[in-house]
Amino acid sequence: MLNIFKQDHYAKVERRRHLAEKQKKRHRESLRRRKKRAEAWQSFMKFVVNFATNPFAKTKPTSSERERKRMIALRKRDRKISRQKAWLQFRLDFLTFILFRKRKLTEAQREIKRIRIHQKRERKLAREKWWASFRENPWKTLFVRKKKAPDHTSYLYQYKINRKEKRAINLQRRKKNREGIRTLLSSPELRKKSGFGFLHSTAYFILSFMLFYVLYQLVTIAVASSNNIPVVWYYYELNFPLYTYSPLYTRAALVTIFGAGPVLSLLLAFVFLRLFFTENATLKKFQLFFLWGFISGCTMFFGSYISGFFTRTEFIYTSEWLFMSGMYDIEEIIFTIISFVTMIVIGRLVTPLFLLSSGSVTLIKPEFRFFYIISQVILPWLAGIIIIFLITLPNYYIPLILKTLTTILILAPALFVYDSMQYEDIHKSGIINHNYFRWSIVIIAIAILFFYRVILSFGLKVL
Repeated sequence: MLNIFKQDHYAKVERRRHLAEKQKKRHRESLRRRKKRAEAWQSFMKFVVNFATNPFAKTKPTSSERERKRMIALRKRDRKISRQKAWLQFRLDFLTFILFRKRKLTEAQREIKRIRIHQKRERKLAREKWWASFRENPWKTLFVRKKKAPDHTSYLYQYKINRKEKRAINLQRRKKNREGIRTLLSSPELRKKSGFGFLHSTAYFILSFMLFYVLYQLVTIAVASSNNIPVVWYYYELNFPLYTYSPLYTRAALVTIFGAGPVLSLLLAFVFLRLFFTENATLKKFQLFFLWGFISGCTMFFGSYISGFFTRTEFIYTSEWLFMSGMYDIEEIIFTIISFVTMIVIGRLVTPLFLLSSGSVTLIKPEFRFFYIISQVILPWLAGIIIIFLITLPNYYIPLILKTLTTILILAPALFVYDSMQYEDIHKSGIINHNYFRWSIVIIAIAILFFYRVILSFGLKVL
């Protein structure tokens, strides 16, 4: 009984002690907060007095503020150092994984690796040789003298030749082209093959151009509708019935409306170029369609800017409102020149692609190649723009006509580089796929033109 009493007494004493410690702790905490509030109030009153005395004077931070800033700077430095250490460790681990991982290579992979190492070594030796010759004689290295052409004509292309030799080569080339055209026209089989190739190429050009033109218009309509701008879609143009100075025509709206179509066309052009090099056996049969699609997509971007520069319509509004430039400012002139040059460079690059997508080894032989370029590249383009112009009558649209005409900037280089030395043996490469003529492609092109003209004759209003 006595033990129970003593335990209760000790418990009560312990509870009183704990309560007394809690009260002291609360009292100390309240004193600390009161002191902190007093210091804050004093610093605030000091700031008010100093600001009233001289509003533009720089106030000196207190010791507590300096200490706080110092602690913040130390924490930032520690976090930065820890991030740098983590990034360094990650790089070391990644390099260790790449360099020391064990991977078995196949015979083909080992051969490719060996060839790459050999090529890298050859490039290094060539650079060292060039640099040594440059240090010995910089003028001779930079300005190489012309070598005299040897007598054998097959080596003329490897040397700088004079005007007389060039004239003789051109004369021989023209003679060979005339003989090839006579041979082709005298052969019923070659005439038939060339005629079917012309129809195929024309149909593919019309299909690709109409596909990109319709997508161009659809994207423009979708962006305009998202900005609450009504559009009337005709077969020859997009009409915006709003008043010219409507508040809906904001800068952002105009830039996106007239820039969405060309940008989408350029992106799809690269998709078509990728499809041209596909390994799928079914898609390979439509290489010419993918090539015309790539050309049409580039025309819808660069050609739209060139036509807009001269007609002050469509794509030109994007750069005009993006850079807030005036009519024929230096920015527009520079972009137009870049568009001209880019289309010519693209034409220089796609010339061998026309030869690869010919579908006939016979037609791209050197003696028939000029006729092939004329009949399946230039004439399909001429026929296509005439057909597109006829379906827009009587309300022809000048920017659309200029877009189709700018395609010649891509096609014209083919007339000059089709017979280049590097493409001389392309018909012997074995990579040209034989394609059969399909009347269905021609019928689909005619049907699309017909329905496009009929459906949009009265205008499609999109609000």
